[in-house]
Amino acid sequence: MTDISEVGAQPVPHDPDEPAAPARRRPGRRGLAVIAAVLFVLLVAGIAYAVVMATRVSSFDQQQRDRADAIGVAQQFALQMDDVNGAHMDQYARSIDKLLTTKARTKYQKAFDQVAQAYKQSHLTAHGKVLTAGIGEADSDSATVLVVHDMTAKSDAGTRLHHYRWSVELVKVGGRWLVDDFSEVG
Repeated sequence: MTDISEVGAQPVPHDPDEPAAPARRRPGRRGLAVIAAVLFVLLVAGIAYAVVMATRVSSFDQQQRDRADAIGVAQQFALQMDDVNGAHMDQYARSIDKLLTTKARTKYQKAFDQVAQAYKQSHLTAHGKVLTAGIGEADSDSATVLVVHDMTAKSDAGTRLHHYRWSVELVKVGGRWLVDDFSEVG
């Protein structure tokens, strides 16, 4: 009987019916150069892909911020329009003017004097509440925001609740969203 410790130390004989394992070849200089070139190309392609993806993510993030900013300005505009105190119409006009483009300010100043007089005479006070708002359309320098808001108005005639649905057109002027127009939607 053979001792077990001796078995592990002896070489295993080769079976003559089985083909011999091929000898391992090391790649030559040319083979190493090809492998290095392929790895370099893959590295450059990976870096380019990462840059493209980072740019897309950054662009998407900027679009989301722009949309959120446009919605915020449209909501602020609706609330400013709804926050009326007939005794302080100059302050009311200033709070709205700072949200308007020059074109919109010119358009609405014409109608403002008549509205201000009516608000003063009826001792109107009102406050609004935005129920919801969302982007209808948007690009990098213009947006349409739909704003749903309610206004509770108190005057000499009593208290009334108004339900408004506005389409607010905004444009970016000097990097800042401003109201260019608005209209009631049915």
